[in-house]
Amino acid sequence: MQVMTLTVRTMVIQIAAILLIVGIACIPSNGKEIVLGILIVAACFTPVLALECLAAGTIIYYVSSPFGEPGVAATTMVTVLKWVLMFAAFGRSLFSRVEPSAAYRRLMYCWAAMTAALLFNAFFISIFPTISVFKAISFSLGLLCALRLAMLTAKRNSEMLLFIAALGTAVFIASVPLLGMSAGRSRAGDKFNGILYHPQALGILLLMTGAAAFVTAIRAPQLQRALVVAGLAQWLMILLTRSRTPLMALALGGVVYLCEAFVRRGRDIRVRYLVSPVGVIAIVGLMIGVLITPGVKEDFLLYLQKDQGESVDFGNPELSLSESSRGHQIFDTLGLAEEHPLFGAGFGVNGDSESNMAANGVQLGGIPLSAPVEQGFLPLASVAQLGIVGSLFVLPFLYLIFRLARQESGETSALFAVVLGVNLGEMIFFSVGGIGLLMWIILMLFAVRGDISHYALRFARR
Repeated sequence: MQVMTLTVRTMVIQIAAILLIVGIACIPSNGKEIVLGILIVAACFTPVLALECLAAGTIIYYVSSPFGEPGVAATTMVTVLKWVLMFAAFGRSLFSRVEPSAAYRRLMYCWAAMTAALLFNAFFISIFPTISVFKAISFSLGLLCALRLAMLTAKRNSEMLLFIAALGTAVFIASVPLLGMSAGRSRAGDKFNGILYHPQALGILLLMTGAAAFVTAIRAPQLQRALVVAGLAQWLMILLTRSRTPLMALALGGVVYLCEAFVRRGRDIRVRYLVSPVGVIAIVGLMIGVLITPGVKEDFLLYLQKDQGESVDFGNPELSLSESSRGHQIFDTLGLAEEHPLFGAGFGVNGDSESNMAANGVQLGGIPLSAPVEQGFLPLASVAQLGIVGSLFVLPFLYLIFRLARQESGETSALFAVVLGVNLGEMIFFSVGGIGLLMWIILMLFAVRGDISHYALRFARR
């Protein structure tokens, strides 16, 4: 197996290839179908291509053509092809043998236990079994696909992370020309959605791909400057989306980084003499600026409000939360969790799933290919869907992935928290049919990278 050298030329080639398929996807009527068809065929060749095509397909699904009707949801055919791509990549992963390792065995044990819990919940607990069964099967297979492909490409892990960073960079480059066009703000005039169909999708995508860029920079000194610039550019564009979820995720990552710096006491912490004090000063400075500077406070509150119909009152946080765009979801989810505390209401569903399926879902032959659930806060959503008992089967799997990822460095640990942190405001944790699949691919690549670094360090010490 030939390993590609990580150079600027490699990065440019990857970005150019992604821009090409994004351009084809922007062709009105059948552009997405053509690209997904190409990706399905390519995914059948090698595990490397399967992983790259799977990640690229996630982006294509959310592309909104600036030449056609803006902000239109994916067609039934696009949704079908998206699932075909995932199953093709999964099938390809089964034709290759994963080299046995302690990390892989532990992950598989945790995955099997979690899958059994999800299926039990779907068949015997769920208030909407049809939706829950489909979601349990698709989530488990999508997760296993990401896990196996990450392990199968372990020797080319840095290249895979570079590809994820190139995905975000390509989306950034394709979105820049739309800054002055109405197509770039098709969903709302004051929120930038770029080449994607929704500002929130662009925000969380750039947050995750930017994190991948920074992790790759740690292991690719020859690309460090280019990747840092690319990562910063992606994170800065998030401000134009007015998406608040990435801010919460960044705050979580910052807290994790400071904790890692304290716990590790300088071990495996890079540029700590600059980043830690600057981070603390920036956080304290922002808090003081918001509190005592009227202009900064007003701008900050406007950003938090996001929509004119929302209100932010720090003196009455419960009222502000209930009137926010995510507040009603949190209260509804909390009510569902209180009604079904032990076993939940059902995996991937809520009390309105039947009406949501009729209004926003996609079915094919009675099979629910898409059944969106708006539960924007991961801990509550997990308890509401799976209950306390079911959530106990999810936590070990997630903890093991995090434990493997943090073996790389304190920065990787923090950036893992950043990627996972998008679920504090945009629940994509169980959504392998959407951008959640890209999240799991990135987290699995982080975990494999940490596992490789751990054994390399042990070998060096011997």
